[in-house]
Amino acid sequence: MIRGLGRDFYFYWAARGVSKLGSALTMVALPLLVFKLSGSPALTSLMVVVDTTPMVLFGMLGGAVGDMWPRRTIMMIADVCSAVALSSIVICSWLDQLSVAVVLVAGFISQTGEVMYDGANWGATPALVQRDSLDRANGLVWGTQSLMELAGPGLVGMLLVVLSPSQVVLFDVVSFAASAVLIRAVSTTMSDHTSSQTARIRNIPHEIANGLRYLRTRAGLARLVGVGTTASAAVGAMFGILVPWAVERLDVPSSGWMFSIMMASWSLGAAIGAFATGRVRAGERAIFVTRRLTFFASLCCFALIAVSVWWLAAVILVAYIFCHTAQYMSVITLRQRIVPSSYLSRVNAATRVVSYGAGTVGGAALGGYLATQFGYAAVLSFAGVLHMISCLISWSPKLAVLEQEAQDDVASTA
Repeated sequence: MIRGLGRDFYFYWAARGVSKLGSALTMVALPLLVFKLSGSPALTSLMVVVDTTPMVLFGMLGGAVGDMWPRRTIMMIADVCSAVALSSIVICSWLDQLSVAVVLVAGFISQTGEVMYDGANWGATPALVQRDSLDRANGLVWGTQSLMELAGPGLVGMLLVVLSPSQVVLFDVVSFAASAVLIRAVSTTMSDHTSSQTARIRNIPHEIANGLRYLRTRAGLARLVGVGTTASAAVGAMFGILVPWAVERLDVPSSGWMFSIMMASWSLGAAIGAFATGRVRAGERAIFVTRRLTFFASLCCFALIAVSVWWLAAVILVAYIFCHTAQYMSVITLRQRIVPSSYLSRVNAATRVVSYGAGTVGGAALGGYLATQFGYAAVLSFAGVLHMISCLISWSPKLAVLEQEAQDDVASTA
């Protein structure tokens, strides 16, 4: 245990780790289940749409609710709803009544629950630890999540030797239930009590508008969204071509240990980046870190154009995702330091909707088009240019002011 984080934080951290491991299992099991039931690649790809649509539809709602109501209660309810939704897959399978529609609807409801959970989750860590411990706490939470996402696909492969995909889903049901129990053990509501009480008499659209207005008018925050969106678009483009690029350009077989290492390099880089960010307290120098790491991420993209050896590509991918994750984590900590608790969920949810929705999805779509029309080198160049644009945006003087505010916050806390 890391000293100074407290009992409540460790219950919360355990809940996130357990839940993310279960979700990593489901991320592989549900598309496989749809394909086994339908034999249709089109319906299988629809599972990806089901996974991403709730964030676009309900991300801002989750942020508003996360600021209006006790975050612990929201997180427990969301966990229970996700567990109930996924349990319908297990029950229908036992009754031999399972269909593609059941899987898609259950997946959509479960993802909606996770979106509502995330809306509350953004303001949880600052409520549980001291400001000068945010780097360590975020590094531990996000690093653990990355490790779970790294372990999940491999664990699914072993489980599917003896279990059906619907039975694997049962592990995620249990993980959501365990997460709800662990969150229940947290003694604080993880919320600003004053803002929660006063916000109950207001309507949700008004609260969403207030959050967007704060994000737009708070000097520098909009530019920070621009940094994240361009970087997310680059990562989306890279991830979208990862499998075909590895198979066709690097001659990696579509199954086996070489393929597993290539895929694992992505999560490994994320885990190292998250843990390293916490250890070096990168949040205190978030803009300094962003300027350097977005530049190095750009160089990694351009370097991959010339690489034809799979293991060297895997090493560069680890470095690339390390740069992106460490930059991303440092900015999260920066926002948690400078944004008031009463706006934290809405501001972070809005940022995630724009970056994850418009950025990642748009980048993946453009990357797929470029790969089809011009080849993989065009996609890698596109991603490199996007990271360079992200780097240029980070040199805005207003962002340096935000960084100074975060440093002043740490100094005043100390």
